[in-house]
Amino acid sequence: MKYRFALLTFLLIAAPRAVWAEAWTFERAVNHALTNSPDARIAEQRIRVARAGVDQANAALWPTLQLQSSYTRTDNPMMVFGSILNQRAFGQPPLGPIDFNDVPDMDNLNVRGTASVPLYAGGRIKTGRAGARANAEAARAEAEAVRQTLAFEVARTFLGVLKTREFIRATEAAVEGFESSLAIARKRHQAGTLLKTDLLDVEVRLAQAREDAVRARNAQALALRALKNLLGLEDPDFAIAETAPDLIPPPESAVPRRPELEAIQHRERAAENAVRGAKSGWLPTVSAFGSLDYDYGTRTESDGGSYTAGALLQWNVFDGRLTRARVAEAQAQRDTVTEQERKLRLAVEFEIEQARLNLAEANERLAVTAKAVEQATESVTLTRARFEQGLALATQVIDSETALTVARVRRAEAEADQRIAVAALRRALGLPQLEQP
Repeated sequence: MKYRFALLTFLLIAAPRAVWAEAWTFERAVNHALTNSPDARIAEQRIRVARAGVDQANAALWPTLQLQSSYTRTDNPMMVFGSILNQRAFGQPPLGPIDFNDVPDMDNLNVRGTASVPLYAGGRIKTGRAGARANAEAARAEAEAVRQTLAFEVARTFLGVLKTREFIRATEAAVEGFESSLAIARKRHQAGTLLKTDLLDVEVRLAQAREDAVRARNAQALALRALKNLLGLEDPDFAIAETAPDLIPPPESAVPRRPELEAIQHRERAAENAVRGAKSGWLPTVSAFGSLDYDYGTRTESDGGSYTAGALLQWNVFDGRLTRARVAEAQAQRDTVTEQERKLRLAVEFEIEQARLNLAEANERLAVTAKAVEQATESVTLTRARFEQGLALATQVIDSETALTVARVRRAEAEADQRIAVAALRRALGLPQLEQP
């Protein structure tokens, strides 16, 4: 029972930590960045801002209702008689006859409700709503662009960590190889068949290999830290899985679907609507209005109600060329967005072509480096056997071991670069890094 209790206690303590330190997979890292990264959240807030802009533009179609109240006391003749009339108290007690040259002071409590609705605004409301909707669609497309960029950065950094792991394996294999060669060199030196200088050369190269291993481990720590920062994590036991899924290269016939192009096209439509909205300043506006008033006075102890209704036509015949300046500004902004769209389209075409060339180069490097590792491994095996028999020089062993390490490192770089090139091509085409079901 004592051992069972101890085992149960250990499991209760260790199990939560094991779950907490669970290795992050490629899929988990990408999905976490898309939902929890600060950049992704900022993009979502921009969508909210754009949607609020749409609501503000739609509000121009609704009537406005206002309620106001005021209390005044005055002996101004015009206001005094106006208050008496509004309170329906003229000629009524307790005022009695009024001396027009010596009017009494009068108080008035007024409660007013007003309503107004636009009937025609020269197209300003329509273009404002259309522009707001275009900006909202642009914000949505820009948020998608941010998510695609995040997914690519996570993929590149994640694969970079895996590449540093291969560097560590290559340098550790080199250390083991030089340690084996050093053991052979010491035996031959003791037997008098190897010079002291050759033995020292092997020892120096072993020290360099160990230094390379330290650098590889440091590179892995930095890559892990970069991935943690990208994901916004502070977990001290952060670790990633040993492998990542193979990304599917897009076909040659894949059509670009870059959200940045979609966003700039929506911005261009918004700019065009802004031009139309600015030109509405040359047209008249028509609105309807109405109000209800209630007035009460403590001096007259009377009250009364009234209403007002009507229509208003406004037309700026001359505004000091303000409308002309606004139209010119809107047209310049529209032309700027048009040139930005052209610049972005050319940049996307270049990025796609560059990504395709990089992928083709990476595929060729994969084939070359695989053959190089195979040949370097065979060369090390033969050279080490000849060195043990005294038929090869120490420099030959060092050169073969170094060549094998370089081949392994280049092979790791080629594998990581090929996968990153696939991710870059998917990003250039506007495709998600992970195929969605």
